[in-house]
Amino acid sequence: MNRIFFCLLLAASFLRADEFDPADSTIVLGQRVGLIKPGMTSTDIERAYGKKNLKITELPGPEGSTYPGARLFDGTDRELEIAWDAENETNKVVAHINVVGKAWKFENGLKLGMSLEDVEKINGKTFMVNGFGWDYGGYANFEGGKLEAKVGIRFDTTAAKVSDSLSGDKQIPSTDKKLRAAKPVINGPISVFMR
Repeated sequence: MNRIFFCLLLAASFLRADEFDPADSTIVLGQRVGLIKPGMTSTDIERAYGKKNLKITELPGPEGSTYPGARLFDGTDRELEIAWDAENETNKVVAHINVVGKAWKFENGLKLGMSLEDVEKINGKTFMVNGFGWDYGGYANFEGGKLEAKVGIRFDTTAAKVSDSLSGDKQIPSTDKKLRAAKPVINGPISVFMR
C-alpha cells in the first residue's frame, strides 16, 4: 500500500501545476492558453473548466460577419472567445482564441497598450502594419519574426493628428517615422492561434 502511494506521489511530482490548475491564466504562445492546448475540442475544454463556463455561440467577425465559436467565462476578467477550426467544425476543434479578459498574462510579456517598439522587441525584428481606417486596419504582419503565425494583434493610433498616408489598404513598416509619430498601441483583443 505504501509503495503504491509513493509511486502516485512520485508521478504527481513530475506534473507541472499549470497542467491541471484551472485557475492558471498564463498564455504560452504555440503551447497553451491556460489549460487549452492545440487540438483540444469543446468537450476537452468543458472537462478542463466545467460545462457551465463554456457557452457555444456565434462570434463577431469582420465586416459584420459571424463565425461559430464559444465564450469561456463570459462577462468575467477571464473571458475568452474561442473559434472552431472551419475544417473540423463538427468536432469543435479550437483554431484561435481571442483574449478578452484582463486576467490573462502572456509569458513573453505581450499585453494591451504596448507600443510598436515594445512589440518589435518581443517579435525579435520589425514588422508590417496595415493602414488604418478600414476593417483590417492596424493589424500587424509578423512574417519572419517570433510572433509569426502565433498571434493576431491590432494597433490603434493615439496621437491627436495622424497622417493621411497611414490610411487605407496598404502595409506600413513598423519603423516608418509617420507611423511611429502616430503612437500606435495594441488595442485588443489579442488573438492566439492554436494550430
